[in-house]
Amino acid sequence: MFKLGIIGCGRIAEEGHAPALEELRNEVQVTALADSSRERLRVLGTRFNVPEGSRYTNYKRLLDAERLDIVDIALPHFLHEKAAVAAAQHKVNILIEKPLATSVKSAGRIVNAVNENGVIMCVFHNYRYNPVFMTALDLVKSGKIGTPFLLRMEGLGGGHYPGTAAYDPNWRTKMKRAGGGCLIDNGYHNIYLAQEMMGSPVVSVYARINTYTRQIDVDDTAALLMKHANNGTTSLQVSWGVTAGGQAVHELHGTEGSLFFYRDNKPVALFSNATKTFEYPELKSGSPNSFAGLMHDFFESLRTGSRPPTTGEEARQTLQIVMAAYKSGKTGKAVRLV
Repeated sequence: MFKLGIIGCGRIAEEGHAPALEELRNEVQVTALADSSRERLRVLGTRFNVPEGSRYTNYKRLLDAERLDIVDIALPHFLHEKAAVAAAQHKVNILIEKPLATSVKSAGRIVNAVNENGVIMCVFHNYRYNPVFMTALDLVKSGKIGTPFLLRMEGLGGGHYPGTAAYDPNWRTKMKRAGGGCLIDNGYHNIYLAQEMMGSPVVSVYARINTYTRQIDVDDTAALLMKHANNGTTSLQVSWGVTAGGQAVHELHGTEGSLFFYRDNKPVALFSNATKTFEYPELKSGSPNSFAGLMHDFFESLRTGSRPPTTGEEARQTLQIVMAAYKSGKTGKAVRLV
């Protein structure tokens, strides 16, 4: 049974991580909490029956006082580096929200601290554990659509995921805290999924990024064209500026067929170019909670010494693509990844 401390008890911890930890109660026990808000400590402390003496308003005191196997860092983006480096120096394994940091250099410092201190870190690239995407990835890897060449992902909405009133519900809209807007927050997930589904890394990106409808100092709309090493293309559009909500598009086309998501009231539709017919595969079994799937595999990697689901280097590389897109948006030119 792993002992885990949560650093950052906001909405993502309450609504995303906590249900997963409850589902995995036979593998892990939440024994300590840290948050600057006593109200947030009370909410999660009551939920997990954490003693008052193990609820801290400063995560450094938590790390000094508690004997933990893992910390789950669910802080705003700009606080990730200091908390992760401190955890690594205390020889505690790390689960950490995406993006790993607000700059590639900061992400690199986290990765270095993890490696230097011999701890294991896993970043929440949890969308790959959604049963729909897990099923799709299996179909792609088995060659059902041939070689992927075009991925379309469009998710247009009217706002951001708010934080708690106890901290700042709008911290994601502030550059100094979030490092960017809809692209680094929502689009980040699409970028790592794109590389998985195409089976090929992104080598260059061209972007149009702007703030059109909201009074915020980060982007509310981003459109990207990403070239992959296999010469395939991903077209990505994300927005917080479309109040009506856009028509969601998520489809992957290959040389021998196509995959569509949520078509014909089915989660996954597979089209064969050879037979000109659709079939609707059963979803891969597993937890519907993508956080729980990732956490379970991370705990297994700690037990067996196997590779964690998402390494720090993978997360740093995803952030590098995000930052290349922001650079492209400013310069109006395609940016190659080093």
